Amino acid sequence: MAKVELKNLFKTYNKKIEALHDINFTIEDGQFFVLLGPSGAGKTTTLRCIAGLEKIDNGSILFNDESVTEDQPASRDVCFVFQQYSLYPHYSVYENLAFPLRSPMRKLPEEEIKTKVESIASMLKISNKLNNKATQLSGGEMQRVAIGRALVREPNLYLMDEPLSSLDAKLRESLRVELKNIQTNLNSTILYVTHDQAEATTLADKIGVLKEGHLVQIGTPEEIYENPNSIYVSQRLGSPKINILSGKLFGMNDVPTFGIRPENISISSGNHSAKIISIENLGSETVVALNFKDQEILVSIQGNYKSSINETINFDMNNEKVLRFDKEGNRIYER
Repeated sequence: MAKVELKNLFKTYNKKIEALHDINFTIEDGQFFVLLGPSGAGKTTTLRCIAGLEKIDNGSILFNDESVTEDQPASRDVCFVFQQYSLYPHYSVYENLAFPLRSPMRKLPEEEIKTKVESIASMLKISNKLNNKATQLSGGEMQRVAIGRALVREPNLYLMDEPLSSLDAKLRESLRVELKNIQTNLNSTILYVTHDQAEATTLADKIGVLKEGHLVQIGTPEEIYENPNSIYVSQRLGSPKINILSGKLFGMNDVPTFGIRPENISISSGNHSAKIISIENLGSETVVALNFKDQEILVSIQGNYKSSINETINFDMNNEKVLRFDKEGNRIYER
């Protein structure tokens, strides 16, 4: 595995579309690093630059402190897992997993290939599918094979481009847990890109938040959630979404905008009066939407909450959890 560094990376398409602007970050050896952002933020472009599939305009890419900026993709020894499975449909699962190990550059004996394939298949719980053709698999099984085909290679770095996004919610959750366990057991270095906040928070050791080709904040999932440096970053994590409100609504005339997460608002008592406009019972929690001076405010309550639509209630906020932002949406830090 490898430590990976990106230094002052710039990438422009057609001489005018800036896909990446001065990107700097380090992925430590054995770290699970997630790039988070919406479509068009530069996530996939970053992966393709690291893999050597895109030539960068400026900057450098280092593996274990040695530059690979000018190296060909094959010599970088990285493995790309795509959103689409890209399996060989006429091959069995075994043959798909063995394929990268039969490269002329590796020249591994068949017995060693067999051992590696069976070990990875067992880890991914597809041992009973080894003789099946790829076309006989479910979507989740195909994605396991695609991930397994990357794992057997043991490259310097795994690059994963939203590999779970085409799966249903329950299967995504299951594979997230398995993927994190596998990464921990193998001590693999992984750069994973997603727009899914649940994937980012459950998988990442570190998260880098991208916005229109700029890396705007790096931190642990907890740091990104608790201490975002802008409104944009605060909205990347959290379900239900963070409340972004005008300071004037609450008498904060020196604060243009502030954010408060739904779990940091309490209802049934407090100094502010609002009307209930919806109640969503999610089992472990209930999300209550309030109308306060024509602004919607979401409140998250553990367990059930019994009340009625249009009922007027009082609420209060935990002032220690209020996030203050300036006119540009950047965080105002307390002195």
